[in-house]
Amino acid sequence: MKSTRLFLLLILLLAAFLRFWRLSELPPGLYHDEAYNGLDALSLVQGKTFPQFYEGWELYAQDAHGDNPPAPTRFPMFFEGNYGREPLHVYLMAFSIWLFGPTPFAIRAVPAFFGVLAVWATYWAAKELLEIRDWRLESKRQPLISNLQSHIPLLAAFFLAILMPAIHFSRFGIRAMVFVPIEMLTVAFFWRGYNRSQHDPAASRHVTLPFLTAGFFLGLGVYTYAAARLFPLLFIGFVLFWAWRDWHGLRQNLLNVATMAGVSLFTALPLLLFFLRYPYFFVFRIAYVANKGRGTVENRPLLTWLLNVGRVVRGLYWQGETHLRHNLPGRPYLDPIQAVLFTFGLLHTLRQKLNPRTVFLLLWLLVMLLPTILSGDAPHFGRMTGAAGVVAIVTAFGMASLFGKQYSVNSIQYSVDSKLFAGYRPLITAHWLLITSYCFLLAGSLFFTVRDYFGRYASHPQLAADFYVPDWELGQYAAAQPPGTAVYLTPTQEEMATIFFALANPDGLRSFSGTGELIPAGFSGEGVVYLVRPSTPDTLARLQSYFPDGTIGEPLENATPFLVPPAAPRTAGLMPYDGGWAGQIQLAGYRAIVEGNQLRVTLAWQALAEMSVDYTAFVHVLDEDGSLAAQLDRPPDGYPTSVWQPGEIIVDTYAIDLPPDLPPGTYTLETGFYDLPTVTPLGMPLVLPTIELKK
Repeated sequence: MKSTRLFLLLILLLAAFLRFWRLSELPPGLYHDEAYNGLDALSLVQGKTFPQFYEGWELYAQDAHGDNPPAPTRFPMFFEGNYGREPLHVYLMAFSIWLFGPTPFAIRAVPAFFGVLAVWATYWAAKELLEIRDWRLESKRQPLISNLQSHIPLLAAFFLAILMPAIHFSRFGIRAMVFVPIEMLTVAFFWRGYNRSQHDPAASRHVTLPFLTAGFFLGLGVYTYAAARLFPLLFIGFVLFWAWRDWHGLRQNLLNVATMAGVSLFTALPLLLFFLRYPYFFVFRIAYVANKGRGTVENRPLLTWLLNVGRVVRGLYWQGETHLRHNLPGRPYLDPIQAVLFTFGLLHTLRQKLNPRTVFLLLWLLVMLLPTILSGDAPHFGRMTGAAGVVAIVTAFGMASLFGKQYSVNSIQYSVDSKLFAGYRPLITAHWLLITSYCFLLAGSLFFTVRDYFGRYASHPQLAADFYVPDWELGQYAAAQPPGTAVYLTPTQEEMATIFFALANPDGLRSFSGTGELIPAGFSGEGVVYLVRPSTPDTLARLQSYFPDGTIGEPLENATPFLVPPAAPRTAGLMPYDGGWAGQIQLAGYRAIVEGNQLRVTLAWQALAEMSVDYTAFVHVLDEDGSLAAQLDRPPDGYPTSVWQPGEIIVDTYAIDLPPDLPPGTYTLETGFYDLPTVTPLGMPLVLPTIELKK
């Protein structure tokens, strides 16, 4: 007992070290999905109202809600941004951010902790599944290897602790690893109830409680990860086998099984009701991953899934996932030692035929591989996360079958194959040779993991780009600016979550396209920082022309900072104007210049209030009779009114092509805003002073 606890403690310490060492640095930066989870968690800490959307491309929410607009809430049942995510990991990250602040460590500490918890839960699940009781050596001379079956839970915990994909997804701030300990606890409590029912069917209370607890964890799983929705198939399949194999035993436990099912449904009910109201979020992600990827055969899902079986087998053994964000490209799920042991364990399990425990184990492996088999880009190691624990248990089986001869899944009797060591005397020589080989395999597997993850993977030249290090550094640069400084990024990019989380404020940075002539000029009397990507050099030149007092800062990896001092004028060279539209927007200045057959009208607007509508601006050229001679109607170029902040100044130039036959004379300019879908004007148009047009 004491030695078992000591070994388990050492394994847990190893697991913790492999998951927490350099956690904020490896992986580097902060990938978009991690940051998005962090933004929702930060919004929970800040007391914001949900749903929250941080990126403009998430217009799918309008379709998802349909005729059922969501009620604002502080504590959502489902986080709808980024295609929708289950809630448990976000709430846990909110607690972590409350403890540690908005940092990559705070986000990743949650899956890292659950990765360690999964190691302990795997030990317990293996112990209950194999019905292994606590053991102690009868004497100091008894060979340790003779108790090898009792090692299987410890071995399973060890192999999960050093399994490279399990380590990686424990260090990756997404939700997959949160499911694993819940999965293991479900299995552990189910088999504790099953075992008690076999030994003492009359002790109903002691039997029912584990089944009830298993039901709770089974229902809790749907709050963690979409793949958990397949997990109940394991128990449905096993209960059907149980009914066929031992109907009498199942009949005695029908109430317990029904209790487990009922509790799981009751636990999952709030989220299930959300999906009933918004089925889009239940179906969309599943349909998306099932029909997208390099392995997809268009319009032939069955063929895709059949081919995926082979891809998953190859992924386990020799041709792993190539996506750098999920794996060292091409590295198989199992290292060479684990692959051999897993094969031994799988073959040994298959030889057990209809033993209910091994049938459960095989069903478990199959069900947890379904998420990647049914997707379009198998083998996807992230979707195989649920299989990590059962793979570790099967690998532990392999270790036991390799070192033991007399083995039965329902027996704890092991003996060393004496024929293998017939030439060695005394027996202690063979014993220590076995121990040496045993430890050598474990150490070798650990070596492969440490080398491949902390060496080869950590030094991969593309890793920084895949985990958005440039965006993270850009966000940190923006966060370091003096309070009140307006920060703009150009051009606009779809994925902003990493930058926003580095700022710890989604409203701390604005982006504009930079393709036109619009310049968001910040706030009067406050500094401005423009972060200009290399793809838009014309924007930098335009900013330098408009703000001659501005300076170029130290270049970042993927952006050039342009700094405008607080004293720099925002409407230099423009005629002042005192007028506005419906208390929403004020015209601060204007300029009209004729260049050839084009009239260039520069307008400086100042937002007076937040707006939910993306208005279209217009500039009309009216002749002396008030008739329309020329016009240009378009939204502010690449910076819609719905993102304008009160007090913010925006400058845009409208280049109006004049008709070639337009007669010379005096013309009036009229400008204003309207809502394009409804053609509803925003207040009354403003009339600018007349201009003279000449031939």
